[in-house]
Amino acid sequence: PTPCKDPGDFAKFKGSVAHARVLAFILEVSDSIHGVGLSSVDAKTAPEPIKRLTEALSTMESWLKEIPPIKQPMRFGNKAFRQWHARLVENAVAILKTIIGKELSEAGAHEELVPYLTASFGNPTRIDYGTGHELNFVALLICLSEMGLIDPRKDGKAACLVAFQRYIEVMRSIQTLYWLEPAGSKGVWGLDDYNFLPLLWGAAQHAGRGATALQTTPPSAIHDAGAKKALAGDSLYFQAVAFVCKVKSGHLAEHSPMLNDISGVPSWKKVHSGLVKMYTNEVLGKFPIIQHFFFGAILSLEPASSELLAKAAGQKPRKPFGKK
Repeated sequence: PTPCKDPGDFAKFKGSVAHARVLAFILEVSDSIHGVGLSSVDAKTAPEPIKRLTEALSTMESWLKEIPPIKQPMRFGNKAFRQWHARLVENAVAILKTIIGKELSEAGAHEELVPYLTASFGNPTRIDYGTGHELNFVALLICLSEMGLIDPRKDGKAACLVAFQRYIEVMRSIQTLYWLEPAGSKGVWGLDDYNFLPLLWGAAQHAGRGATALQTTPPSAIHDAGAKKALAGDSLYFQAVAFVCKVKSGHLAEHSPMLNDISGVPSWKKVHSGLVKMYTNEVLGKFPIIQHFFFGAILSLEPASSELLAKAAGQKPRKPFGKK
């Protein structure tokens, strides 16, 4: 895979296979996690590639103890992160071969995945991290799906609530140890300095027709101490808001007015659809983010088929006439 350095390539991106596959995957996973709490998904029953990926993430987290932050005058951008990232690069091929198995490794499939894995955890030169890096981890999950190792409709819960959740946990440990600079942050006028999808997929957990604790809790409950405590172990959304409040001082309305405003939206379905639109425009629609994204054989700049574009727009496949 090669990065999108050319604005001409970016112009092709919107109608491309890559763009459509990213959105289709995000929506398919969203549909699979309605009303499903983090604590209700057992990592032991996850597909083997998800288990191996989760184990690899725990190994990466263990490196943090071996590579402590160095003493330096500024709080942000600790240079020890470069050592941690160099170890990731050094081990990437071995990690990926373990995840995808012998047959795909012998066919060289891991080579497609290396750039996505190594770009998922921030930039070692700038010592920063943001939604573009998060996008690379989703790209890794999409590649595993397209290689036939996971099915987002069947394994969406495990992909999101086991693998992606573990990735976010590790990333938060990295952020608070090395204090990575937020890449492309809009300050108080952004949704979150670092991540987007814990909020989007978190809203999906709360959405859907059902009567689970997640689905009966309104968006305004992020201000309710009891709800925050009750949902801390189950909701990606509530965990994301709690992390923002942990690393920023003051009231939510002051440091994160957008998150505060979202709490006034009447339903999680509207929160989710609004966040999908925002993700499409503010992450996938911005050249400064996509210029660092890699296009390869799976996530290509080739024009997407009408069927794939329909999936990316959230349209369900039509049943043949006369069939129920």
